[in-house]
Amino acid sequence: MNSPFRRWLTMLALFILSVVKLYSQDNPEESGESRQLEAIAEKHDAEPEDDSHEQDLENWRMHPLDLNRATEEELYGLQGLTALQIENFMQYRKLLGSLLSIYELQAVPGWDLQTIRGLLPYIKTGTEESLYSALRERWKGGDASLLLRAGQTLEKSAGYEEPAQPGASYYEGSPQKIFFRYAYNYKQLLQYGFMGEKDAGEPFFRGAQRYGFDFYSFHFFLHNTGIIRDLALGDFTVNLGQGLIQWQTFASAKGASVLGIKRQASCLKPYHSAGEFNFHRGAGITLQKGNWHSSLFFSRQKISSNADADTTGREDIFTSFENSGYHRTANEIADRNNNIQFSAGGNLNFSKTGLSLSANFIHFQFSRPFQKRDEPYNFYSFKGRRVSNASFDYGYTFRNMHVFGELAIDRDRHLALIQGTLVSLGAALDLSILYRNISPAYQSLYADAFTENGSPVNEKGLYTAISFRPGNALRLEMYYDLFVFPWLKYRVDAPSSGNDFSIQAFFQPDKNWYLRSQYKREKKGANQENAERGYHPVFSPEKERYQLETGYKISRKWQIKSRAEFIWIQKDWTENRTKQEGFLGFLDIFYNSRLINGNLRIQRFLIPGYDFRIYIYESDMLLNLSLPSYYDNGWRYYINLHKSFHLGKKRGSGVPDKLTAWVKWAQVIYEDKSVVGSGLDAINGNKKSEIKVQILFNW
Repeated sequence: MNSPFRRWLTMLALFILSVVKLYSQDNPEESGESRQLEAIAEKHDAEPEDDSHEQDLENWRMHPLDLNRATEEELYGLQGLTALQIENFMQYRKLLGSLLSIYELQAVPGWDLQTIRGLLPYIKTGTEESLYSALRERWKGGDASLLLRAGQTLEKSAGYEEPAQPGASYYEGSPQKIFFRYAYNYKQLLQYGFMGEKDAGEPFFRGAQRYGFDFYSFHFFLHNTGIIRDLALGDFTVNLGQGLIQWQTFASAKGASVLGIKRQASCLKPYHSAGEFNFHRGAGITLQKGNWHSSLFFSRQKISSNADADTTGREDIFTSFENSGYHRTANEIADRNNNIQFSAGGNLNFSKTGLSLSANFIHFQFSRPFQKRDEPYNFYSFKGRRVSNASFDYGYTFRNMHVFGELAIDRDRHLALIQGTLVSLGAALDLSILYRNISPAYQSLYADAFTENGSPVNEKGLYTAISFRPGNALRLEMYYDLFVFPWLKYRVDAPSSGNDFSIQAFFQPDKNWYLRSQYKREKKGANQENAERGYHPVFSPEKERYQLETGYKISRKWQIKSRAEFIWIQKDWTENRTKQEGFLGFLDIFYNSRLINGNLRIQRFLIPGYDFRIYIYESDMLLNLSLPSYYDNGWRYYINLHKSFHLGKKRGSGVPDKLTAWVKWAQVIYEDKSVVGSGLDAINGNKKSEIKVQILFNW
């Protein structure tokens, strides 16, 4: 696996000479969104399936958010602004009135040029619309879309072979993955639609899926209708506080923005994504009067779980949630929708200029009792049918400082605390600090706070970051996170601690070129494999990563982008203390014209094993996230093409009817493998090829 370092340096030089990325508003890298998605995937060790944020951005691209009537919650939804920036903007607009031009944003304290550039595709300044006009137009003046997508891995994996023995596991469906979604949206004020998805290997209109798709979803969402601020029917998500008791939408992780430590989103949001887990199905409402608003919701839905019999054999229990969404084999099909989850909750909020106070609560109940495997690290895991949480959260802005926090408690009175501060130390210098103290026994479901762990449990930590902008072209960012895990974790058989450090420089002298450099070092506990002694002493491996990314806009049609990433892992606990080395680099070429649009990527990776996998964002079809993980020794390339056909004249909304078609071909080639994958996903050979097609009809 260890390639000569000279080879990597040669490859790095080639990538730097090729230069990367233009100032393109059709690509999320400029706002840091792609790097944020990579950080989220690494935190949860899974590709994100919730594309709600992508859909919101696409809607704002078609109908930009009017800054002269935007609310704080709508600005939160852009995900590119900190709480201080939003508060400064609201104060600026209150004092000086409506903005006459986007360029006025440069006068708002804390709004630097790079932030404004990242938001340009999604915002505008205009005249306010009357509420009566908006209500009258909601049912007939919106945009409708129908999306159809299909994909398949071309090589045949073991799961599709005839089983050699009776009763052996196999995939009961075809290898195609199929997805459809119909959606109607009037400027985020009225949304409704439905969708269906079939994963590769799942039956389709036969067997266990005689009704077609494995997963169906419906949503209806009404926003800003007098005292009713939000009304959600069908599938929706719930966000409360700082994520200690509930957070189900886009949640920043340590990565792209060192100041993005505060959770910011509406309590209720429509759910219209393909993920079959982490949402509610029922009804929710938010009522608003003056400075007060309150949300309530209830939900009853079938969920998939891994069922088992308890030690007495008298009652069926479930040992874990089945959140993959796969129902391909007989065992996976048996676990499908075998549990009923009832949930209810809400909040009461008081908001005034610069101040927000909220009380939150949530309760879950299951038809089967929950009991994890009898392992030491599961000692504090909740048991039984019920989970309840309550919390108090606040936010307060005083001059150049914003403080926020949440204190949460579970039904057994175990506590969790988050306290954060954002401070503007000058026109070009910002500071963020976040402290968390979460009991090992604290339990919550569907929670996602700003923590090192994937969920808020068993952690104490202090995160500190600074952002320095010495000029419009340069931004320097650094963070240091120190954390302790007071109890055992999966594959860590003792209390442990660690730290995470990152320093990043972003340089963009003009719209056509940028350069980004980042160094990251992380240490945290892990089990040492020691078969001779028969136990697992804990040590602290060190991982270092260096990333260099650059981009250039060659012309109106051509853009190029590249990245080189080096990784060093100190995993040897012996006296030798040797370091393993890894490399990943790619080159992207973008072409945009009236005839056709597309991009090509060529990627090389040499990563020393699964434990050191790297998630990389790649350009895909619109509204389809793709963040595969890479390890071992190989190459990947893909080509992604799309073409739009305008079908009618522009209507009053300014958006023409059109049909857009995509096709994507991708292939991974391993240099030292004769079998790709494992188990039922194993493919004989050293290649894995995938083709996807998509059609989107807008009217």
